[in-house]
Amino acid sequence: MFSPDSAGYRALAAAADLVIINLLTILAALPIFTAGAAFTACTRVTMEIAREEDSYIMRSWWKSFRTNFVQSLAWWLPLLALLVLGAIELRILGSSNSATASGAVSGLVIAGILVILAITTWLVPLIAFFDNRITKHLANAGRLALGKIGYTAASLVVLLLPAIIFVLLPATRTPVIWFMLLIGFAFISYLQALIMRRPINKLRDAAR
Repeated sequence: MFSPDSAGYRALAAAADLVIINLLTILAALPIFTAGAAFTACTRVTMEIAREEDSYIMRSWWKSFRTNFVQSLAWWLPLLALLVLGAIELRILGSSNSATASGAVSGLVIAGILVILAITTWLVPLIAFFDNRITKHLANAGRLALGKIGYTAASLVVLLLPAIIFVLLPATRTPVIWFMLLIGFAFISYLQALIMRRPINKLRDAAR
């Protein structure tokens, strides 16, 4: 079981790596404006784990964080602003007296947030692995989000599931918080990497 070539050993090693990646990502995201680069670095390293590439995770994480820091500001800060505005809008609509009107508008706001997140699920790995202008990355992410709708939907489910559980099941909130603090962000990124590994691999092979 504990042979370096055994499945159990590899699973334990991957779990330990994810805990380290999660800690690095949380610490780097604390200043808020650096979170985009932190998530990009997290995506880079978890994709390498999903591809079973041999790499020094801390070195690879730091290299990606440093390399993509400036470009990550160009997508993270607008994304953060849009998500905050969307959350505020939903809160205001939730307290509205007109249930029909507020419900319709809330549906549109939620749909808009889902579209933004769908594009972001492709944007981050594109930034992590490819050199291009942010406008090109955004255009490519939009095409992939629509053209690979099955991958996009599965990735969104993985991304949103902890938040859905947190909101709908109050009794699970403390465990969900501990999960996210210990391994959650990296684990979600790893699951997304497993889902999106095939199309990203094809793009990487085509770029060589």
